[in-house]
Amino acid sequence: MGSAQVDAPGLKTDEVSWVSYAHWVRDALGLIRSGAPGKIGLFESSVREPTAMLADTVSQAFRHGVPASYQSVFMRSNPDLAVRLSERYAMPVRNIHCTTGATSAVQLAYPALLNRGDQVLVERPGFDIFANYADDAGMETAFFERKAPHFSLSTDMVLQQLTSRTRMVVVSNLHNPSGALVPDDELARLAEALRKRDVYLLVDEVYRDYHERAVPGLDPEQYPNVVRIGSMTKIFGLSTLRCGWLFAAGETMARLKAHCDRVDFSVSKFSHSVAAEVLARAPAYDAWRVGHMETARPIAEAAFEDMAARKLIEIALPVEGCTCFPKVVGIGDTMALSRWLIARHGVVVVPGECFGMAGHVRIGYALEEAELRKGLERLAAGLSEYQQKYAESQRIA
Repeated sequence: MGSAQVDAPGLKTDEVSWVSYAHWVRDALGLIRSGAPGKIGLFESSVREPTAMLADTVSQAFRHGVPASYQSVFMRSNPDLAVRLSERYAMPVRNIHCTTGATSAVQLAYPALLNRGDQVLVERPGFDIFANYADDAGMETAFFERKAPHFSLSTDMVLQQLTSRTRMVVVSNLHNPSGALVPDDELARLAEALRKRDVYLLVDEVYRDYHERAVPGLDPEQYPNVVRIGSMTKIFGLSTLRCGWLFAAGETMARLKAHCDRVDFSVSKFSHSVAAEVLARAPAYDAWRVGHMETARPIAEAAFEDMAARKLIEIALPVEGCTCFPKVVGIGDTMALSRWLIARHGVVVVPGECFGMAGHVRIGYALEEAELRKGLERLAAGLSEYQQKYAESQRIA
């Protein structure tokens, strides 16, 4: 990855170019795949792909030819997939539209519901594509804060940031990067307040299934300004299927559907057939996720509690979901820190700069037990060493 550079006084690291979250992931994966031994990625944002289960699902479904789920998706959702989603999320089929992943759903929703020059109000810290896609579609982007350490959502704070040009508010639930859950009563309060102001609420729910106590979510029939987005990438680790969906109702769904019918012809007939077959076997795939998280979460919480006690990080416990976003005590440039952790300790986390909040790192902990323990041990050791060396360099300076 090139020449060395100084990221903090006296600390040299391998140079890695981070421009956005996607660029960072690309470069981090490149380092891990480059043959450098022992790198551990604490940056994954879902359980690992259940490849053996997926192979068995495909084999069973297609063993005697194509299954009933293998249907046209031209200008419509796969009917079997829509029914499976309806059953899983208690959502009428008429309020479901399937897409090529959740990111595609976001990209389609903006021009379907908004006009060029409209303002999109986005959470910060947050996933960068929410703002990037709005900018690319010719919308104005503004931000409201979800404050550490709890990253809770405040309806009053959101409303204070509205302007006469605001036509959509974008939130994630569970929150990316922190994993925090917004209770449905707070979301309902926000949705109703925005409805009275003729503003849409887009809720990215790709992590929602990781919260064991998560309830069904807002009913688009009751809140017609709400658009909910989900994906099989996160809930089952099945990014390979590129299967996402939009939940909406009434005129909102009509506008979404009309736009998708005009511009979106990328949905895979095969992938969405397989997605329907996966959902037909959802208990097994849910057990894969739940089993991983029941093992990983206590390990992660114990490690974070120890790091907090040692004043390496500040974090709200217990953690929720499969990611968290602790503040690194005393370190503002977490981009430099993240590079250094890779180079010196072989552990990969996501710098907070990728989510609009320097001084934090996003940690993904949905790993196998042995790898998770080793990765968290390396992280703690690296943070301790970095703090000491950084403090020494500041005294010398």
